[in-house]
Amino acid sequence: MGRTSIYMVIGFSTIFLMSGKNMSSVGTESLTNAISYYEHSQLNAIAVTGANLACTALFSNNAWREGFDDMSFNGGHIDVDVTDLTGNLVKIVSTATYMGREKEVVVIMRPSTFAKFAFYGGTNASAAMWETGDTVGGPSHTQGKLKTFGSPVFMGKATSLSGLTMTGTKNPQFLGGFESGVSIPMPPLTSYNAIYGAGASGGYAQTGGNLYLKFNADGTVSWKTAAAAAYTTQSLSTFAPNGVIALDKGSLFVEGTLNGRVTLASLRSAGTTGGTVRITNNLVYASNPLTNPASDDILGVVSYGDFTIADNGATEFNAQGSFYSYKGGLQVENFNSRPAGNLRLLGGMMVEYLYATSNGATGTSRRGYNLKTQFDERMAEAANQPDYFPSTSAFEILSWLE
Repeated sequence: MGRTSIYMVIGFSTIFLMSGKNMSSVGTESLTNAISYYEHSQLNAIAVTGANLACTALFSNNAWREGFDDMSFNGGHIDVDVTDLTGNLVKIVSTATYMGREKEVVVIMRPSTFAKFAFYGGTNASAAMWETGDTVGGPSHTQGKLKTFGSPVFMGKATSLSGLTMTGTKNPQFLGGFESGVSIPMPPLTSYNAIYGAGASGGYAQTGGNLYLKFNADGTVSWKTAAAAAYTTQSLSTFAPNGVIALDKGSLFVEGTLNGRVTLASLRSAGTTGGTVRITNNLVYASNPLTNPASDDILGVVSYGDFTIADNGATEFNAQGSFYSYKGGLQVENFNSRPAGNLRLLGGMMVEYLYATSNGATGTSRRGYNLKTQFDERMAEAANQPDYFPSTSAFEILSWLE
């Protein structure tokens, strides 16, 4: 019995000694891991701080590109480089050093564009009224006073600079709310030079004359520069490799089914003529985003002057894309005599003037179109907005990589 007890004491002592050693090793490793985790967390926090500071600077001043050089922060150092990329993108690289380690955070930003609106009206847009039967299917803004007659429907948030005037039954439907006192001015005319420059350097650019375009569902485009000429058909990637098609001091005629990503521009850099767009027939996507949210067909159309919806005799006219006019608006040809129907716009309309699209009558006397706008929800994401589209003064974050 005595010998057995001695063996048990020796055995337990050995076990406790080994356990103590193991516990000491575990404790040491736990401390090492905790220190490593703390240092890594600090390193990441310092890099993220540099990226946040750069983003804040860009939000405050969209021309800021100075970055930060060896800035001390929380025991470490931050270097931030800010560079311009093609496609109107800005890249921020925030590099942090802490306790001999290094960490990068890369952010890609882009100016917020007017494509985020289902409707934007400039200072003169308040000359016309939204009436019963009109629908704005997404976010909208009027850089003036918003006027309504009866009960038009605004499905997204509506904002205006100078308030709201209601007439008729005075029952507009603001399903996303209404806010006054919001100012979002159009950019200066010189800002559109980038579109023409992109067309000249990697797309298609033309000065003067007319340009006729028919998009085809197979990813080609048929084009000509004279009404009587025959069309030439090419792939979009050959005709305009970067997707930008720009015309200066001329008139653009367009229709068809787009398979691809394109920004069209009809500009007026000087003079008193040109810079208009005529939509001669339905202009739609090959893959409709209403039925296929993953559609990668994107169209932006920028015009100095008016967009005109040609009178093709149809009671239903479809236009899909983001349509922006610097000095004009959306005109419905023969709005007071063409058959009554609907102009269905999927995407957005950004205009300086809001013109009447119908004669305003009811019943059998009705002529022209009710305007039915529906926001393309893809445009809520900056990455899906048309390239080189006119931008507001604010930036949006496209990607954040840690």
